[in-house]
Amino acid sequence: MNNEKKERREAQLAKKAEAIKAYASKVVMQGETQLTIDGHPYELLVNFHDGFDIEKLEERFSEILTKYDYVVGDMGFDQLRLHGFYKSGSKKGLPAQNIDRLQDYLFEYCNFGCPYFVLRNLDVQKQKPSAALDKELYGNERPSKVRKASNNKNRKRRSKKKKTKNASDTSGKTYAVHTRKRKQPAKKAKKTKHSNKRHFVIRQK
Repeated sequence: MNNEKKERREAQLAKKAEAIKAYASKVVMQGETQLTIDGHPYELLVNFHDGFDIEKLEERFSEILTKYDYVVGDMGFDQLRLHGFYKSGSKKGLPAQNIDRLQDYLFEYCNFGCPYFVLRNLDVQKQKPSAALDKELYGNERPSKVRKASNNKNRKRRSKKKKTKNASDTSGKTYAVHTRKRKQPAKKAKKTKHSNKRHFVIRQK
């Protein structure tokens, strides 16, 4: 039983390794500090405590990092973590994302004295503007127009459903119409005026 579990575990690990290898990036060293990642040129600026590991970089690198001017990799618990930074003075992201805040990042998020490295991107990939992305995703129509059209269609469908439902509910039913009687104003009690004059009665002898 234990042998079966062991074999199953080894098969899972082998399958995982194959998947990682299939999606891994290609890192080629062209000198001591010059390298390419998936054909894009980079320069190794800092290699603190030999934190630069080609194999781990190939496993962890993602295409989204190509938009940053710098890529920082730090090691913790034998795991490589990559973080992108913009150049100093850049207004592309938050101030904390600029490379001049690197020491703050290392003190706050990394283990003290951990190995790390810094790569400079020599061919920063520009992000596509939102209009180009919208065209790829939605065609010639803007997403707001697409949403508005779909919302209008949904409203029309809902109103049609309500009308048909009301029509089906009222069909086949008869309603008696009663005329509403108007309330007559209450009769005011007549006030009898009492005169202050005295009445004399003449009696015959």
